[in-house]
Amino acid sequence: MKERINKVLNYIKEQGFEGQINVFSNKSKKVSFSNGKLEELTEGEKGNAGIKIISENGRVSNSMTNVLEEVELMKAAEKAISMAKYSEKDENNGISNDKEFTYIDWAYDEDTKELEIDEIIELAENMEKSAREYDERIKFVRGAEFSTNLTKVIFANTNDVYKHANYTTSSASIMLAAVDGDKSSMGFDFEISQSYRLIDTNKIVKNAAEKALAGLEAKILNSGRYNIILSPFTSAQLIGIVFSSLSGENVYKGKSFFKDKKGEKVASSKLTLIHDPMNGSAPIICSFDNEGTNTSRYPFIEKGVLKNYAHNIYSANALGEEPKGNAFASSNSPIPSISTINMHALTTTTKKKILKQEKALYIENIMGLHTADPVSGRFSVQISGRILENGEFSGSFRGMTLAGTIPELLENIDDISSDFKYTGSISGSTMLIKNMSVGGK
Repeated sequence: MKERINKVLNYIKEQGFEGQINVFSNKSKKVSFSNGKLEELTEGEKGNAGIKIISENGRVSNSMTNVLEEVELMKAAEKAISMAKYSEKDENNGISNDKEFTYIDWAYDEDTKELEIDEIIELAENMEKSAREYDERIKFVRGAEFSTNLTKVIFANTNDVYKHANYTTSSASIMLAAVDGDKSSMGFDFEISQSYRLIDTNKIVKNAAEKALAGLEAKILNSGRYNIILSPFTSAQLIGIVFSSLSGENVYKGKSFFKDKKGEKVASSKLTLIHDPMNGSAPIICSFDNEGTNTSRYPFIEKGVLKNYAHNIYSANALGEEPKGNAFASSNSPIPSISTINMHALTTTTKKKILKQEKALYIENIMGLHTADPVSGRFSVQISGRILENGEFSGSFRGMTLAGTIPELLENIDDISSDFKYTGSISGSTMLIKNMSVGGK
């Protein structure tokens, strides 16, 4: 493969262009059961390559192929070159010159790679069976899924930068429904890890079932100002929206409520939000991004103060800053865009202490947070979850509305726990946010 890549890059240079290539190879096994029946069984391998070329005056174009043979890679390069003339001249385009990098192997688990499809079938089937036996009110299992992946990544460019990595991931999830008379409620949970051995399927089933059962008695509360507690999953959703406004691309385009606020206080002093790509406990670890820039651990927000934006090479040049190693791609989309790996908030306390509230709404589901206005941060979303009184869950709620702005949410953060839940590139944890406006009856 290295020889094929070098031929393509040499061709790009001969045509008077700079260029880069990302090659992904993914081997996956996936099993899903639903209501006692095998719904999905797949095992296969796929490859993708993304090629980016830049002309002398900064015109850029991209091309992709899912066939990794030399002739197809060359055709993709030719296509990218032919399209460059249609793009605008832009001096902010460029490629990496970071030749040195750290090869990491602790993101690779041999047992996960070698897990047989029969064993994955058993794991998924047992999870589905356990869910149906958990409580007689669990009537339907919409999907109990278990999967493993082995991913190989190669990056190279015309500056003689060449980097590669291998990593494994495994995931499990379940969606189920509880029914009691004319009342019904859904429950869902999942886990992602480097190794299948670190996934607790019993915990996943329990969490999903308890959410569904609690929802059977859900009610609409009175409107008012409430202290809210975000579950790890919903706090990860919040962090994901915050990241969108930390993107250097959105900042220079004026689509961010963090524009021109670097060095200013933008959140509670309790919040330190970091990009942590070499965190050994995370599902994916990266020592370089998909533009070849080496990654590093750094804060976006430190004790409430905005310290850094997330940059690829283009946005860094546009804002007169340095690339931060935030250009990532995947086997499904091999053209990099600004993203993060292992973004999370630092802990200030324990989950046990956060749950010792006199009264709060523990939010387990948020619908519509992605619709928040990127400039003002204003949002209005549907929420559901459980009612917390004197440190104990006393009931559940649904059909209520949380409204405000993302800056207000950030300013009202009071505590963050250590029960990290990885949702992919972002990790959430239990988070206490005080005095938010909630609409009900």
